[in-house]
Amino acid sequence: MVRLFICLVSSVLLVACQPVNSTFKEAEQISKTVSDQYIPDSREDLFQIQFRTKGKSLLVFGETTNSEAQKALIDQLKKLKTPIEDSIRFLPDPVLGANTWGLVNVSVCNIRSKPGHSSEMSTQAILGTPVRILKKSNSWSFVQTPDRYLGWVDDDAIHQTDSAGIGNWRNGKRFIYLPLAGNGFDPVTKEAVTDLVAGSILKFDTISKAGALLEMPDGRKLVVPVSDGMDFELWKKQTQATAASLNTTSKTLTGRPYLWGGTSSKGVDCSGFVKTVFFLNGIILARDASLQFRHGQFTDPNSGYNSLKPGDLVFFGRKADGDRPARATHVGLYLGNGDYINSSGCVKINNFSPDQKTYAKYRAGMWLGGRTILGSEGTLGIVRVKDHTWY
Repeated sequence: MVRLFICLVSSVLLVACQPVNSTFKEAEQISKTVSDQYIPDSREDLFQIQFRTKGKSLLVFGETTNSEAQKALIDQLKKLKTPIEDSIRFLPDPVLGANTWGLVNVSVCNIRSKPGHSSEMSTQAILGTPVRILKKSNSWSFVQTPDRYLGWVDDDAIHQTDSAGIGNWRNGKRFIYLPLAGNGFDPVTKEAVTDLVAGSILKFDTISKAGALLEMPDGRKLVVPVSDGMDFELWKKQTQATAASLNTTSKTLTGRPYLWGGTSSKGVDCSGFVKTVFFLNGIILARDASLQFRHGQFTDPNSGYNSLKPGDLVFFGRKADGDRPARATHVGLYLGNGDYINSSGCVKINNFSPDQKTYAKYRAGMWLGGRTILGSEGTLGIVRVKDHTWY
């Protein structure tokens, strides 16, 4: 009798669990379909969704930075027979209040894959870069940079503010620092306030005999030679990326060390190198080689490097194989005559031709083609600084 009772209970539970399991599977498949459609890459958009039962309802929870994806998911889930309860947190996290903006407050801040100094450095941002603060974990902020890249930054490296604060910074008079490296000094004590790298943006105060008086995002004052930079608005309007200007800028970084996640004149990885070169010429590129490989006019590798134009990006990596697409793992800037400059060990020039001393044999079988950036400004992943709403 007892055995019969256990069997009956087990049968009831099995029948009851089947619809739940079926609903979970359908929901997870819908979530995956929505993610594939709206979130091309998790490095640029967050979509972390989970499900669990809550009474007779299906609870949908997690967080996302994409409102369209959230709406599409809920609309699709409502077609299921089970009632849906939407508990998805849309970022920026409401607990942050109004302070959902930040300005980088050090010469170069390290942005990491997880909150903690021991975590992998995935990218960097330089002084004066605006960031969107999405959520917090203790003394770390999860931010999005102007190129849409996501990561964690130590709160000490950014000055947190609200929409009004970022508006005042954007509408105020600013100064862009142009030498590869230098220092700003206290106007009274003459002691160092901070080091500076090319592309740093500071609030402009006045010009005196001592030089240009500038202000850090947190209000600290410093002085630099007037000739070390120019009015940021004027720079945005006048700067025009050309093959010649990209060539010149790229060569000033020759010999700079390779640094995984690096995007400044202190050290660069391959994609950080071309990103830095283009930024100093007024263009914001996507962050990683695999992301940069998606944007611009494509040059098929079968057409050879002679089809490339100076100023093009050149890509290397894993070739396509069946249904598996090609994936770029390395990028450089084409200079012409088979030469391309890239960060590999350090910033240096290599050549496509086996006849040249600078030929990189180990990359020969990894050539994926090129992308023409110049002429594609204003398209996805290729944004002029002057057109970016955060600047």
